[in-house]
Amino acid sequence: MSTSERPAARRQASHPDQRGRKHRRAADAAHEPPAPPSAEPLVLLSRAGVRRLGEGHPWLFPDLIAQGSLVDGALVRLEGPAGRLRGMAVHSVGSRIPLRVVSRQVEGEFAADWWVQRVDQAIARREQDLAPGEQACRWVHSEADGLPGLVVDRYGDVAVLQAGCRWADGIAPALARHLVARHGLRGVLARHDGPFRRLEGLREEVKLLAGDVPESVPWLHGGLQRHIDPWHGQKTGGYLDQRENQLWAPGVLPRGRVLDAFCHDGGFGLHLAAAGSLVEALDSSQPALERVAAHAAANGLSARLVPRQVNVFENLRARVAAGDQFDAIVLDPPALSKRREDLRAALRAYKELNLRALRLLRHGGRLLTCSCSFHVGREDFLDVLRAAAADAQVPAVLRELRGAAACHPRLLTFPESDYLKVLLVEVPPAGGAPPSSSSL
Repeated sequence: MSTSERPAARRQASHPDQRGRKHRRAADAAHEPPAPPSAEPLVLLSRAGVRRLGEGHPWLFPDLIAQGSLVDGALVRLEGPAGRLRGMAVHSVGSRIPLRVVSRQVEGEFAADWWVQRVDQAIARREQDLAPGEQACRWVHSEADGLPGLVVDRYGDVAVLQAGCRWADGIAPALARHLVARHGLRGVLARHDGPFRRLEGLREEVKLLAGDVPESVPWLHGGLQRHIDPWHGQKTGGYLDQRENQLWAPGVLPRGRVLDAFCHDGGFGLHLAAAGSLVEALDSSQPALERVAAHAAANGLSARLVPRQVNVFENLRARVAAGDQFDAIVLDPPALSKRREDLRAALRAYKELNLRALRLLRHGGRLLTCSCSFHVGREDFLDVLRAAAADAQVPAVLRELRGAAACHPRLLTFPESDYLKVLLVEVPPAGGAPPSSSSL
């Protein structure tokens, strides 16, 4: 066989296999459900996009889109190769997260108000989980409830919502009217005034969406009367992710002299004071401390709960230098790592805070320490505590590891929903830890 004949021979030899592969591909395509005709815009995902979708994470980034007709804030169809329908998503023009998945099922048309049923189902689940008499919880927890970028917090007879993507921003007025009409609320407020809005190119504002929302809203929490300021308070007015941990703390922290650091409006300190401890509540925010004082007065706890406006980092350092001692300490700082680039600095800050707290504990004392920074994972936070305990030269014992309240569900394929870490750490009495303890 001449050199010129060899390529032709190779082609001829491989021809039956090629024909077989083509036949199998055609058969496979025949069995794939075709995308139903639809009015929704269409997005064709790359192969990497299809893999990402299959892994269950609800965020699809720009490099996962092969082509598509995108409409800002609209519901779009997701397709893969051969025109196969893969699911549905909502779109945000110019966002670093242009697509947020709302369904991975091969379904027919979505009704325009498809979100209404999901909102009602999310609220019904919370009502089943709330203890009798509880009046506040998170009603909607964004992607974890299948409602991308949407947060709704209920306090008594009002709700405060935040929309973190174009789609959620677009339905906010209709959602507010639905919450008032269907769920009997007095009013709904939009707290669209955080950096999460800037990242999506959305206007920052605070505005009334439906009904009436006063500047002070009372709610009952574990038998204690509290108030939030929905118009000006941090986040939506309160931190409902710690709601269950605040009720749990008095049962696991020793009674005595307690430090509540980064106390916000006193959620931990109030319940610890009600259980019999003498609590110093530290924060740098004067408005937050004014609410602490008001809460203490309303519940007859002013003699046991003392607010102090301080720089918490500096105050803890000074207390260590002075040889101060406490039976229990709560550390619940704001997020110290809001971006991945901040992680190293955040870990140093968490270590310094926890090192000082451990040095301030008496033997037999306990530290309840928290991190709400998503970029600081559970193992990262445990490593911080290990390093702090080593530097403090104390045999710190991990008693319990908790997360956010049940009204903040954690979607397994969406690690961003599992952001809050709450560790209960003990410095054992002189003589060492009991055999059942778990050392850090």
